[in-house]
Amino acid sequence: MGRYRKIDIRIWGDEKFLRLSSPQPCGKFLWMWLLTNKHTTMIPGIFEAGEATMADTLRWPLEGFRKAFREVLAEGMAKADPETHLVWIPKAIDYNIPESPNVVTGWRTAWNELPECALKIEAWNVLDEALSTIGKAQGKAF
Repeated sequence: MGRYRKIDIRIWGDEKFLRLSSPQPCGKFLWMWLLTNKHTTMIPGIFEAGEATMADTLRWPLEGFRKAFREVLAEGMAKADPETHLVWIPKAIDYNIPESPNVVTGWRTAWNELPECALKIEAWNVLDEALSTIGKAQGKAF
């Protein structure tokens, strides 16, 4: 099993962390932010935030954000729907497996609040398949 660490999303609002020098826009830092930002939901890897919101939160110029985001998108590490502002990290479920069917049942409200679009349907299909391979109960809960 791989080694991992949990990062509390409150880090992005911590006053000491905010006083540290900020990195220039880059794909690596953006990737870490996408995995841990305050817009994330209970559902691994899917959240709603537009480019301007993300750039503003990172305190990056919009063009710098876009360049870094294009890097992440080009590697297939994330997908985004620019119309609905839905962002999805397809492999997130592989590293954030729900511990029980009750956890998956708890995703319902967050899922229903996400905007409808083709990317949401694509995410549904991948999550459904992943959960079904984890266990019959998790797949059924989804």
